[in-house]
Amino acid sequence: MPRSNRPSRAKPKVAPIEEIDLNATRLGIRRTEFKRGDEYITQTSIGANAEDTKTWVCPHCHLQIAKGLSHLVAWDAVRGVETRRHFHNACWKSFQGPLL
Repeated sequence: MPRSNRPSRAKPKVAPIEEIDLNATRLGIRRTEFKRGDEYITQTSIGANAEDTKTWVCPHCHLQIAKGLSHLVAWDAVRGVETRRHFHNACWKSFQGPLL
C-alpha cells in the first residue's frame, strides 16, 4: 500500500471557555499607581450602582460627579479605603497632591 504524504487533519483541541465574571467587570479595573512617591490604589467606576440621590465631589476641581458618570476612585494604599475619594478621569491625571 502506498504511503500518503498528506498531513493528517486531526481536529484541533478546543480549550474550555472561561465564563466572564460580570460583577468584577462592573466594579472596574483596579490598579496601583504612584504619584510623588505615594502609592495609590485606583479603580474605575461607572457610578451606575449608586443611589439616585448619590453624588460625589471631586477633590481636585470641586465639581460634582453625578450618578452614571464614569469616574475614578482612588485611595491611599497605606492608610486604606478610609481615604477613598472620587475623581473625574481628567482630574486624576493632573492630581499631584496627597489625599487628605
